[in-house]
Amino acid sequence: MRVEIVGPYQVELSAMQFIHNGGWAAFAAVRKLDDGAEVAVHVLPFQHVVDHTVFATEAAAIAAARGAVFEVIGPQAG
Repeated sequence: MRVEIVGPYQVELSAMQFIHNGGWAAFAAVRKLDDGAEVAVHVLPFQHVVDHTVFATEAAAIAAARGAVFEVIGPQAG
């Protein structure tokens, strides 16, 4: 799992390999880190973020997950 801090967001990116074909699926979660809050707010709970796509490599799946996250939080966060 790869964790990035992007502005006020904590982004978790990961990939899981399929046993039956060796391909990779993209997963992500996003939390907003508010000043003074005891617990981060879940903007996007951990989930499969690029449906019906099998990636050839783990790196490609993580890159796709990152792209999906930026569609949710917007380019202003980067």
